[in-house]
Amino acid sequence: MAEINFAESLFKPWLRDFPRLWMSPLSGSFSASSDVVKVDVREQPEMFLLEAELSGVKKDSLKVSIDGSRVTIAAEIRNGAGLPKDERLIRGERHVGHVERTLDLEAMLDPSRSTAHYEDGLLTLLLYKQCASEATQITVN
Repeated sequence: MAEINFAESLFKPWLRDFPRLWMSPLSGSFSASSDVVKVDVREQPEMFLLEAELSGVKKDSLKVSIDGSRVTIAAEIRNGAGLPKDERLIRGERHVGHVERTLDLEAMLDPSRSTAHYEDGLLTLLLYKQCASEATQITVN
């Protein structure tokens, strides 16, 4: 029979996340938004396909930007924010507010060919890679 260490079973989940939580205010390396915006990224020869779950987001609050090999998704989540005067919130687990997620992909992206589509809480980005430029010969003076 395996021996159960009470202290380890109690603190293990907290200790696993401790470095991430402790360092976040100092390094800025962790953002709570990365826990809110869940993404899948698949690579194809000519592009990346990125799908992000953004339930509770209105299409007009979504912003997607491309800078080199980085793509940033930003949005405002409202999820029923604001309660009537005669109600009180008993338990609130859904995120409300600004979320932002930046991903650094492995290739330079072409913003002019990339597209975004948002439907039913799913943002789909087709992020085309920049075409390799042909070598150009220059005149030597």
